[in-house]
Amino acid sequence: MIPVTVIGGYLGSGKTTLINALLRGGHERRLAVLVNDFGAIDIDAKLILDHDGDTISLANGCVCCTIADALGDALDKVLTMQPPPDHIVIEASGVANPARIAMYGQGWPGLRLDGIVVVADGENVQMRSEDKFVGATVRQQLAAADLLILSKLDLLSADQRDGARRWLEQQAPDGRIAMACHGDLPAAVLLGQTAVQGRRYPAQDHETAGHEAYRTVAFRTARPLDRTRLGAQIATWPSGVMRAKGLLHICDDPGHAHILQLVGRRYSLEQGPAWGDGRPVTEIVIIGTTVDLDLARLESSLLSACL
Repeated sequence: MIPVTVIGGYLGSGKTTLINALLRGGHERRLAVLVNDFGAIDIDAKLILDHDGDTISLANGCVCCTIADALGDALDKVLTMQPPPDHIVIEASGVANPARIAMYGQGWPGLRLDGIVVVADGENVQMRSEDKFVGATVRQQLAAADLLILSKLDLLSADQRDGARRWLEQQAPDGRIAMACHGDLPAAVLLGQTAVQGRRYPAQDHETAGHEAYRTVAFRTARPLDRTRLGAQIATWPSGVMRAKGLLHICDDPGHAHILQLVGRRYSLEQGPAWGDGRPVTEIVIIGTTVDLDLARLESSLLSACL
C-alpha cells in the first residue's frame, strides 16, 4: 500500500513552496507529486531527466505529474510506474476541501492515506477566514488538517506568530501545528514512511539533524504492547509530537509485526510481516519539536502500554 499525503491550503498560502522544497530535498524517497499546474513548480533544470507531456522525471527518483481534470487517471498512471513510488503527494487546489481529496487515499486500490497537511498563511489566514465569500472554504480546509503548517513566518513579528498559532489551535483542535519559513521543514515531519522490518532506528534521524527546532527520539523494548493501552497513551502525547512510526510487538497477535504510523493525532496500527527468526522487538521513532519532545515522558507513556 503506497502512502498518500494531501497538501491543502487557500490560494497563496505556500503549498507550492512546500512542494518545491520536497522535490529538492535529500529525503531518499521516490516521490510522485501530483500538481495542478507545472508552471508554479520550480524544478532545477539539472534535476530533470525527462519531460514527457504531463510527467516530469527527476534524477533523484521523484516524478511530478499534472492532475489535469482527472485525479483518478493520474493515480492509476502513477501506480503503473516501475519502480513504484515510495510515497504520493497530492497538491489540492487553493479552493478545494482536502478532506474530499483524501478519500482517494483511503479508498483507491493500492493506496492508504498517510495524512492531510494544510498550509496556513500566517499573515492573512485570519482575515480570509472572516471573508463572507471565502471564509467558509478557509475554515473547512483548516478543520480537515492532521498537520497545520503556519507559513510566511518571515513576515510576522514574534507576537504575531504566537497570536496566529493560538488562533489556529482554536480552529483545528485536533491538528498539530508546525511553523515554516519558505517551506523549510524536515520531510520526516511532512511525510510518514513505512517501517521496514529489521531497521535500526537511530536516536537522531538524518532528516531532522539540520533543523534545530525538531528532534527525533527512539524507543525500543522486547515487552509486548497492549493495543488498547497504546491508543490511550498516544492520546496523551503533547502537541509537539508530529510523527511516529515503527514496528511493534502487539500481545494479541504475537506472530506478526504491526506497523505504527502517526501524523498529528491520526494514527494507524496495521498488521505487517511475520516476525523472522529471533525474539520480536518493538522499535518506535517519534519526531517533533524540541520544546515538547520529552523523551522521559514519552518513554514512560509507552512503558505504560506494555504488559
